[in-house]
Amino acid sequence: MWPYTVFDYKTFLLFTPFTVAFTGLLWRIIKRYPSTIIMQPTRENQYLISECSSLVEYRPTPWIFNGHIMTVFGVLFRPLLSMSFERVLLSIDAEGGTIAIDWHRQPRPRQPVLLILHGLTGGSDNEYIRWMISYATSKLDLCCVVTHARGCGKSKLTSPKSFNASNTDHVQESLKYIRSRVGDETPIFAVGYSLGAGILAKFLGKEGSDCSLQGAIVCCASFDMHLSSKNLERWLYIHIYNRRLTNNLIRYLRQHEDHFSRHDSDINLNLQTAYRSKTLREFDKNVIVPMHGFRDVEHYYSEASSHEWIKYIRIPTLILSAADDPICPIDGLPVKEVLNNASIIAVKTLEGGHVSYLQGWWPRSFSYDNIVVGEYIQALLKKINYKWP
Repeated sequence: MWPYTVFDYKTFLLFTPFTVAFTGLLWRIIKRYPSTIIMQPTRENQYLISECSSLVEYRPTPWIFNGHIMTVFGVLFRPLLSMSFERVLLSIDAEGGTIAIDWHRQPRPRQPVLLILHGLTGGSDNEYIRWMISYATSKLDLCCVVTHARGCGKSKLTSPKSFNASNTDHVQESLKYIRSRVGDETPIFAVGYSLGAGILAKFLGKEGSDCSLQGAIVCCASFDMHLSSKNLERWLYIHIYNRRLTNNLIRYLRQHEDHFSRHDSDINLNLQTAYRSKTLREFDKNVIVPMHGFRDVEHYYSEASSHEWIKYIRIPTLILSAADDPICPIDGLPVKEVLNNASIIAVKTLEGGHVSYLQGWWPRSFSYDNIVVGEYIQALLKKINYKWP
């Protein structure tokens, strides 16, 4: 007689899904997640890698098994931290345009500063921004300040011109203002996320050797807007991401409608057509192109793509992107230009989604990108032997 109970097929069917799920989870726990590091093997870069142990591997939350779930859960899981800010409105052009700059705390003498750039229509009220601030202030004692694109972060437009992905003026003016506050000797670093990351990368390239930042981190950037646009126009991506991002832009436009509905405006903008935009490309065609004087959408995307500026970056810069990012494909990164530029270290993780990088079993605390930014800035400060207060 067989000493063990033999399961019938119904029992087998009942337990098979749990067995498969358990096996898959166990595999994700024990497997390795090595990152691809792209850089010139200079002494400085090798030193930075040795000081940043997190760059070698990112271990995602085991039960989050693809970039789509990671991206969605990055918004849903981590709570919005309670924070207060001191807002400064800064004039940035002769047409009366202003931007909002939010200080988390006023800088102390010689205290290093971290300038943070948000993603599309984001601001200091986003959870990923506040978690970065929390990490930078509690672990590194940095002074954090968030710069907003025109009309973002619940700020009001003061001229009939919105932000766009190719314009770096708000970064330049913000840095000039911050430098006037803290002096020339205080280190200032910058981190940009998503749209803000692409803008930061272009700004770094435009500034070249004249850039007054001591280091920068470009996180989840779109280096090629043509590629990102085509990626988001696939059927599934249109329904999951494209329409939501487009609706965010339409909401932004409605908030500032009074500036664009004036009869004396020189901008040939049809608001009703703009409000009917179903995709980012349609919105850009109906709003950004006529408002900012681009020839067409293709011209705008070429001007907004930061891959052409990578070769001109001359300050220490870390690029962090995930291979499974569903919104900003890492394929747009110009690998050849990175390898030819001693100032850049690019890290491509196997997973991470878009502006998410959750870690731990119950990911309601600091994300992997927070740790990476912290380690990289610490390494740069250690390299120049900077001490404060």
